[in-house]
Amino acid sequence: MMRSLYAELQKAKRRHDLLVCLLIPVAVLAWAWPSAPGGTDDLTTAFHALFCSLPIMNTVLMPVGTAMLASRLWDVEIKGNFPKLLYTLQSRRSLFTAKALVGTGEVLLITALELGGTLTLGLWNGYKDFPPAEQLIYFFVCTATVSLMLFFSELLLTILLANPLPALCTGITGALVGLFSAFMPPLVVYFVPWGYYIPLGSYILVSWDPDTRISVYGIKEFNLPMLLWTAALGLFFFLFTWRSIRQKEV
Repeated sequence: MMRSLYAELQKAKRRHDLLVCLLIPVAVLAWAWPSAPGGTDDLTTAFHALFCSLPIMNTVLMPVGTAMLASRLWDVEIKGNFPKLLYTLQSRRSLFTAKALVGTGEVLLITALELGGTLTLGLWNGYKDFPPAEQLIYFFVCTATVSLMLFFSELLLTILLANPLPALCTGITGALVGLFSAFMPPLVVYFVPWGYYIPLGSYILVSWDPDTRISVYGIKEFNLPMLLWTAALGLFFFLFTWRSIRQKEV
């Protein structure tokens, strides 16, 4: 098992997966930085404003980012038609486990870098409403859970179709559909997994006065039912991906 994991890490190094993992949080921060409160702005609710906008940014960027990672993870096997050779050198279980661990690690790294960068941005600008620990943990768990669910769904698509393009196209389309899901009824949102970042967010915009341009933010209760549903959906894609590898003919 350790040899399989080491081999996958070497493949990830040659694919420059670390660069992809860095680009996604950098893109989020580059998007957030110009609009982040600072200077003479009211900094008493600045973190509220920042964490209210992060789910929207993740909805646009993460489906594409996870599709890139998932398609690249199986890219060598597709181009070289290597599964037949790999299955003679190692078990299918070890191959899948190593790829799942590497993919999960990459998603968790992206989430941690995004959260750390966001907190650094706020502290750099002197924000006064530092989020409590439970809010930070909830944000990390929700973002990672949705991202892992999307990752394994796109990995499944790549394996079934033996082509990375459908996963990438699905990620791009899903990002647009997920963004529009923010304006849909709550029941409809459950059928748009790419947009789960938004309803799982705990920071919300309560009101905005167009005359004074004053925004009021609040914190809502944790959406645990939807988080559990997202985790269950991610587990389904995980198991279905393993079943596809186990039963795939080569």
